[in-house]
Amino acid sequence: MNSDNPEHAMTFGELLELIHDQQRRINVLETAFSYLAFGLEKKSCQLLTHSLKLEANNQTYDEKTQQYFAKLAELFETRNSGLGEVPSTNSDRVS
Repeated sequence: MNSDNPEHAMTFGELLELIHDQQRRINVLETAFSYLAFGLEKKSCQLLTHSLKLEANNQTYDEKTQQYFAKLAELFETRNSGLGEVPSTNSDRVS
């Protein structure tokens, strides 16, 4: 908080509301992203899950970030585990 410039000052309540708003936005993005598992073919979803697991083990990220990648990979795996190959509606595509 900048006490020299009162027009940029923020109350504690405003800061908490801003944090909560950001948490809600991130939650929506995570949920939307996790639903990609339903729109991807099984192989694509497996590749994405594998990539997320690699990121979860990437030492350039801090431990919390690695945990978030691992959680997202687990979510994709869970959503994809019950899915079989979805028949293509485009007759030109080969499974």
